[in-house]
Amino acid sequence: MIDVDATARGFLAAQRANEPCVPPSSAAVLDVEQAYAVQRAFTGLLGDSDRVVGFKAAANAAALQRALGLAGPVTGVLFAGGERPAGSVVAAAAYRTLLIETELGFHAARRIDAPLDSVDDLQSAVSSCTAMIELADPGFGRVTITGTDLIAANAATAGFIRGPTRPWRDLQINAISVSLRRDGAILHEVRADVLMGDQWQALLWLVNAVIERGHVVEPGHLLMTGALGGAHPAAPGHYQALFTELGAIDFHIT
Repeated sequence: MIDVDATARGFLAAQRANEPCVPPSSAAVLDVEQAYAVQRAFTGLLGDSDRVVGFKAAANAAALQRALGLAGPVTGVLFAGGERPAGSVVAAAAYRTLLIETELGFHAARRIDAPLDSVDDLQSAVSSCTAMIELADPGFGRVTITGTDLIAANAATAGFIRGPTRPWRDLQINAISVSLRRDGAILHEVRADVLMGDQWQALLWLVNAVIERGHVVEPGHLLMTGALGGAHPAAPGHYQALFTELGAIDFHIT
């Protein structure tokens, strides 16, 4: 039986020391409910000195779910302290195992405290779409982990960079093309609808999943639907992410 509070305190201590966490699965069999219990305890500790600014989906890809032993995507909590401005110089050494992802984010227009029934309901509850970079870090170093380890450690949430924002009604969300380059070399190029076949369905899943876990989406909260094009190890260089209809995000990794 896992000690939820002790595990959460261990995660916090490792994060503050910038040292790898110990995967809970190395000591006990952990189911999804127990993993989310650890996540709630861990993010509760983080919330003592930081502010929740939204939620994210992770492990949307079926191949990654199979590798981690998951039945579907997972969720994590975003904190204000993880935000970096566009143009930032990001030191990879400040993270355990930094990964770079391109994503879309959406901003809540109103409070959401009950599951939504449809995409129409969802669209009335969000105001805008934002180009995003996620700075992901599972937190475990280079050891093998399970899906429940990922959930417990807040779904690899480490930081993010917001790019240009536009009202979603001005965009063809699923037709947005997203590319990522490092020092001019292309790392990936994909359409937004590669994620679960439809960004709106991905967002509806995320909102309802966090509500079902006992969270509330507040006005202005950021909702990140998941990686577009996979996660790339944070090699040094100049990065540029291009989002058609939205614009670009530039940043540097050292």
